[in-house]
Amino acid sequence: MELKNEREVANTRVKLARLEARYEALRNNASEDRRVRDLSMISLKRLINQFKEEIARYEAHQPARR
Repeated sequence: MELKNEREVANTRVKLARLEARYEALRNNASEDRRVRDLSMISLKRLINQFKEEIARYEAHQPARR
């Protein structure tokens, strides 16, 4: 996916924050099945990294702001 404008970037940042919060909640919750929790954390981490890369790619292609 390629972010095309500031609105998409803002929405992606909101989603990223939610994913990071969910990741932390899973990390701190030992009551869930360990295998399920670990697999969920791996999946969340992949999405988190993907969103960070998309934001960085968008920002790298924007003209410098003053």
